[in-house]
Amino acid sequence: MNSVICHIALFFNKRRLGFILGIVVLYGALLCFVPKPDLWEKYSFSSAVYDKDDKLLQLTLSLDDKYRLYVPADKIPDEAKQMLLLYEDKMFYYHFGVNPFSVFRALYDMATGGRKQGASTISMQVARLVFDIDSSTISGKLEQMLRALQIELFYSKEEILEAYFNLAPYGGNIEGIGAASLIYFETPVFELSLPQIMALTVIPQNPGKRTLLTSLGKEANRIAYDRLKELWLKTYKHPQNRFLDMKLASGVYLPHYAPHFVRMVLKNSAGEVKTTLDKNLHQEATQILQNYVRENNRLGVYNAAALVIDAQNMDILAYVGSADFFNKNIYGQVDGISSLRSPGSALKPFIYALALEKGIIHPLSMLKDVPKSYGVYTPENFDYSFMGLVNATEALTKSRNIPAVDLLFKVKEDNFYDLLQKCGIKKLKRASFYGLAMALGGVEVSMADLGAMYAMLYNRGEFQELRFLKNQKTTSQKLLTPEAAFLTLYMLSQNQSPDYPDFPVSWKTGTSYAYKDAWSVGVAGAYVVAVWVGNFNGEPNHAFVGRDMAAPLMFRLINTLSGQKQMPKKLLPDKDLNLAEVDVCKDTGDIANAFCEKKTKSYFIPGVSSIKVSNVTRLIALDVKTGLRACRHEPPKTVLKSYNFWTSDVLEAYAKAGIRIRRPPAFGEDCAYVEPMLVGKAPQIVLPAEHSRFLFRSYKINEEKIVLKAIADTDTQHIYWFANNRLAGMTKPEEILEITPIIGQNIVKAVDEMGRVSTVSFDVAIEN
Repeated sequence: MNSVICHIALFFNKRRLGFILGIVVLYGALLCFVPKPDLWEKYSFSSAVYDKDDKLLQLTLSLDDKYRLYVPADKIPDEAKQMLLLYEDKMFYYHFGVNPFSVFRALYDMATGGRKQGASTISMQVARLVFDIDSSTISGKLEQMLRALQIELFYSKEEILEAYFNLAPYGGNIEGIGAASLIYFETPVFELSLPQIMALTVIPQNPGKRTLLTSLGKEANRIAYDRLKELWLKTYKHPQNRFLDMKLASGVYLPHYAPHFVRMVLKNSAGEVKTTLDKNLHQEATQILQNYVRENNRLGVYNAAALVIDAQNMDILAYVGSADFFNKNIYGQVDGISSLRSPGSALKPFIYALALEKGIIHPLSMLKDVPKSYGVYTPENFDYSFMGLVNATEALTKSRNIPAVDLLFKVKEDNFYDLLQKCGIKKLKRASFYGLAMALGGVEVSMADLGAMYAMLYNRGEFQELRFLKNQKTTSQKLLTPEAAFLTLYMLSQNQSPDYPDFPVSWKTGTSYAYKDAWSVGVAGAYVVAVWVGNFNGEPNHAFVGRDMAAPLMFRLINTLSGQKQMPKKLLPDKDLNLAEVDVCKDTGDIANAFCEKKTKSYFIPGVSSIKVSNVTRLIALDVKTGLRACRHEPPKTVLKSYNFWTSDVLEAYAKAGIRIRRPPAFGEDCAYVEPMLVGKAPQIVLPAEHSRFLFRSYKINEEKIVLKAIADTDTQHIYWFANNRLAGMTKPEEILEITPIIGQNIVKAVDEMGRVSTVSFDVAIEN
């Protein structure tokens, strides 16, 4: 008996083993001959762009005009998966794509007149969505089942659930739980509450009827919600159930904040995009800008743009590309922050920074604001006037053109051009194309470029790229010395304004040629604020002056920013900077000598800054009886008094400006010898400039001339000119002399009657 039983058992074990092997072979055959379906091939997805605090800025449409945001399976809450299976497919993890018991029950109910049931598993619903199957017909239902089997053959249960949650319809053109959670509840998927999950779970079964887009849909959703709630409470008895009594509120949340910024970010990013933007600050900046434009409509102001940067990490906090993105009349969709435009004088601080770095100036160096020519280029000041002598800080804050051009000439155009290149300025032509006009807005830059460059000053000369995305890796490079960067900021902080707050702001304005663009850029604490006022069609307007039109808007933004951020009360150098302070003569910018009457403090860079003891203020001997200048000091017949010995061009400029300058008296007698301490400066040649290069036309070689001009001390009456060691003529200071040079190198000397000499060299070539 036992032997028979053993044989029977052995027979059935062999049959079972054969069955299992058959299944394995069949499965292997299916894998070989049935193609793997692509669940995602025909779908495109939306992008959700968030601010720095994960507030939604914008949810974009997919390519097929759906709100469909991809969410990976690990970000979908377990409760959402449990609730879906409880409501739609309890046997999901146990069937192979089709639940035969559900199919049989559905057929039985249909045959006996019971309630119609779909019997669709989660896998079958994914198949219907992926293959666009009409499952209302028998043939469609059969295809749906076969496709479900095909999907199950190649994808795991988690992958199938992921596809369902991303492709299921949630009413209207909303597909996927990622988009639905944002649109209906303004909440990312992983933060959904149980009631919110429950309300979303019941929608795909009847999306047209249970949508949360309409009041009728919300009512139908509530009925299905209540049924699911009852089922959930019967199935899951744990502390989570207390959340089911939370109030469920839904709406339609489709924000459209910072459209220029979002568009720019999405050029290189997609999906869920976490940015650096501060939504609240951006909205405040937008409102301030729009109000300002509206207030100034009467002046022809219809557009503006604004940018706020946290220079500590280079995060963009506010990005207002135009006054109204949707206004076609002002070309509102043009991005005023990324557009290239002439910056006017807004780049001047970086010429001064290079001059500080090279030791050409210190903050109170005296610069000449007098007429000057550089070959064929003759710059003019904005107001067509001259200030004579002006210190570097005042020249920068008052935006004097001639000192800036002269500094660029000394710094060399190639060095400034190289700085612009390293700062990422786009579409630059060669340096020679711009020449010295680079100082006055000849190079086009974007507001983003300017913002990054001013942030470099805050970061002690370290240039870093702007950050648009959280955790974005940026590159950086040292382009200025820390000392030069700080001194530039310090000089700009002396730029006073009626709107000046109670904390230091280092700021500069710019006005482009023909009044097409008004700029203002400021560094307040650790923040850079840049604004532009103008027209995108390039139409000029005399109201577009940086100081008058752009600066007030910038200060409104800065004052708003100061209400949210901590601002330092003083601008002080770091202790590790190689800086020192000295007493300088206010009138000369040199180290104050014993005769200087007005003194002040100035920073300088030891071992770098070009600074010397003043020799403008000098003691001279005066005859006690006549008050005239004596050849030597012979007490008690003479007394010593201090006078400033200004050069003739400065005296002339002061005269044009209506400023009376006290001059030293004339000599009372002819002096064969003047004491060395009383000897003044040699003449200074202003035309031609040192190392100038002139091109002469070959067919007019005999008609071409070079103009010579020199300035001299007050006591100089005549200047004798020598060209290539030959006397070429005589002039008074400020008079010009025309000469015919030789082809090649020319050396010119200017000698006054005191024997004081200056020399320049220049080249002349023939133009082919």
